[in-house]
Amino acid sequence: MNPADQIERTIERLHITTRAETDKRILDDAFAALEKSAQKQSPHIGRSVRQRTIRIRIAELAAVAAVILVVFALFFGTRVTETVALNEIYETLGKVQNVCIATFLPPANEPVQIEWVSQTLNIDMVSFGEQFVLWDIPNRVKMIKYLSTGSITTTAITDEKLAKVEQAAGRRFGLVPFSDISDVSGAQWSRVEDPEIEVTVSGTKVYELTWPQKETSSEAIESRKWRVFVDTHTNLPKRAEHYFKLDHEEDYKFEKYEVITYPSEDEIQMDIRKIFGPSAGQPGEPEYIGTPEADRGRTGGRR
Repeated sequence: MNPADQIERTIERLHITTRAETDKRILDDAFAALEKSAQKQSPHIGRSVRQRTIRIRIAELAAVAAVILVVFALFFGTRVTETVALNEIYETLGKVQNVCIATFLPPANEPVQIEWVSQTLNIDMVSFGEQFVLWDIPNRVKMIKYLSTGSITTTAITDEKLAKVEQAAGRRFGLVPFSDISDVSGAQWSRVEDPEIEVTVSGTKVYELTWPQKETSSEAIESRKWRVFVDTHTNLPKRAEHYFKLDHEEDYKFEKYEVITYPSEDEIQMDIRKIFGPSAGQPGEPEYIGTPEADRGRTGGRR
């Protein structure tokens, strides 16, 4: 197929139609403008020559218009459908240092839990119910603030609990269904192109991961679905929805959803200080260790 045929077929696929009155008005205006232009350029040219020139110019304008229509159809009338692979999301999340995850249980509009995790600060803070819990790994303490009384309690973190907290923070903040992508077996990753779903979060592409899961409690086979709204610029999740379905059921049930943001280290530190005070999350002050020279100075050089 030659280029001219391709242009014609492309224009045909556009299904552009106009009324006869519109066509006549456009042509009349074009003839008048070109007639006036031809008279200014060569007043001695015969009428037949001018008409022939006008027809040529009209043909040229029509060809240019056709090209413009094709350009608009190709670059503005079609959607980019590049798919983000699941491993790309895993890789991108692996580079994130700070995150805030708000968890909702439908149909409630208020989060049941908000979690701030900072790998740079090595801190995890969770808000649920009437309390805030801060896991301060560098200082090896757990702080709890009770909103009803405003009181704060501080306890030491055991080595066992410390290891669990550090491990949980390193698993991409629990945002993905599988801690390691190599564990994804028998799952299906697909793009969702439903306009009603896509408008939920602007500036995202929507994907779904579905997989069968065997519940250890009842031994019943259950299907799970993870729907994620991925930022088109960063490939980071902005919202994640969780669904489940028993083997005898046809429709998935909406279990929960998460709204994810990526604050800076300073923003997380500011939130911690607002709740637990200005000294919270700061490295502990080192204890004074005297030197022999200093000790001799205090005792007048006595041995």
